[in-house]
Amino acid sequence: MRTWKASVTTLALASALAGAACGDRPEIYDAPVEAQPQAFALVDRVAVLDRAGDRVALLTPRAGQELDRSFVGVGKATVRAEASPDQRRLFVLGAGDVPRRKDKNERPSLTVIEDGAARRFGLESPHSGFAIDPRGRYVALFAAPAAGGAQAAFVENPNEIVVVDLDAPVDAAVTPRTLRSFGGRPQRVTFTDPLSLPGGQRRLLVVETDQDVHLLDLDNIRATPRRPEITMRLTSGASAAAVKPAAVVVDDGDPARNDDARIGVRAENDSSVFMFTLVAAPPAQVAEEPDTVLNDFFPEPNQTDVGGIPGDIRFVRTDAGLRLAAVVPSARKATLVDPTTSITIDVPLSEPYSRLSLITDVVGGASGADTALLYGSGGSRGVAFWSLGQTLDKNYRTVEVVSLASSIERVRDVPPPRPELKVLEGQGTGFFVLNLASRTAAPLTTLAQPTIHVAPDGQRLWAFQRGSSQLAEVTLENLHPIPLPLDRPIDAVFDVARADGGRSLVALDARGAVGATVLDALEPDTTASRSYYGILLEGL
Repeated sequence: MRTWKASVTTLALASALAGAACGDRPEIYDAPVEAQPQAFALVDRVAVLDRAGDRVALLTPRAGQELDRSFVGVGKATVRAEASPDQRRLFVLGAGDVPRRKDKNERPSLTVIEDGAARRFGLESPHSGFAIDPRGRYVALFAAPAAGGAQAAFVENPNEIVVVDLDAPVDAAVTPRTLRSFGGRPQRVTFTDPLSLPGGQRRLLVVETDQDVHLLDLDNIRATPRRPEITMRLTSGASAAAVKPAAVVVDDGDPARNDDARIGVRAENDSSVFMFTLVAAPPAQVAEEPDTVLNDFFPEPNQTDVGGIPGDIRFVRTDAGLRLAAVVPSARKATLVDPTTSITIDVPLSEPYSRLSLITDVVGGASGADTALLYGSGGSRGVAFWSLGQTLDKNYRTVEVVSLASSIERVRDVPPPRPELKVLEGQGTGFFVLNLASRTAAPLTTLAQPTIHVAPDGQRLWAFQRGSSQLAEVTLENLHPIPLPLDRPIDAVFDVARADGGRSLVALDARGAVGATVLDALEPDTTASRSYYGILLEGL
């Protein structure tokens, strides 16, 4: 293994000493390096957040295990950072200078890093959390629940949602909206795909509070007069007990219709599932607030008890039409709910499965119906395949179990060209590679609990023991493991693309201001790897 130590590190330390000698020492030299800095995988580089330096280190691998290092400034006092689902952007939310005493002091901001460059959107308040649009257009800022992030300001409006339109001009990109509150506060935010609604194609922002659900029309978010949010209440109001949403699912219905888009809601503390069909607004409805205009769609509610608190829900296609499927682990069953009539069909299960994932796009389904994968912790063992093409079979011969020795807590997708594979993780040592086509699960054993990273090109996975030097590659073509122990402890690994068409594995060590070991991901060889030390001491 060849070792390389940045000469810039020496220059940075020398500069620090010189600054101290002349009495003009930059504050960054007195700021400690974060013990476990956050790192994010982008398509062709690794981003390491340097909170103390108000910057992000971008590590770009090159041929020969070279590693370019560059730095991009972000807003001061980082509150939260997150990569987009497509790994093309990094979003960094900053609180700015607190307190602001001079004009040059920074205001709160959202920095968007893409292709090594940064755009910054100024904010009046930082809030403490955000949600990223999977389609890449929007970011929604809101007050994260207490467990998810510390409050970033002395006073924070928990019912304010700030929508940032990344496609809009900077002066029209930021739109704050305060939701009408019945005592709840936002917990999660979801962006829908385009839906066929009575007024045309729309995208909605679905906001779950701890007692109801709100809808915002994103295509009219800046419309004048203002279109208010639509509140879908889950609690009857007859008692003080609140029904707490746990998750939402969305379905556009028949593409030829504009009155059958639906939103399904499951609760943490109620055995009912809630469905709202988005129909044309009643003509007699009037605006409740001055200077507003009514939305052209209206949620028609439907509530059905499924006999236990559901662990997961999905809209599914069956041989009998669209249904809302709910898995109920306490009753060891799945329930199918007709969204029009509320008639239910129970499907007994051999295990208390709590999760449901559609795999129809990989394995298909009988008569155009869906196929689902059932799994989940809490006492269930293995996984099961559920065919929705035979839902009315009185013998319920629709569930095929793949028995495993442990419960499955997480299912990782494998990208093309191997979408038929899933990586199954549970507690303890080892993991499984599930083949959806053959319905087999191959075990891979480990000496300690592994952390798994699936390569974005779908050709391999990497397993390592966090905090140790143990690393292995598993080729997904034949599940062949190759041990690749490194010299340094590993905190994270990232398989990223190179400009020359190759791929590199970047293994990070958080000690000593962050080190990195780089291997060729396509032909890994520890004797040809290169190590880099003190990365966050560079570029100061």
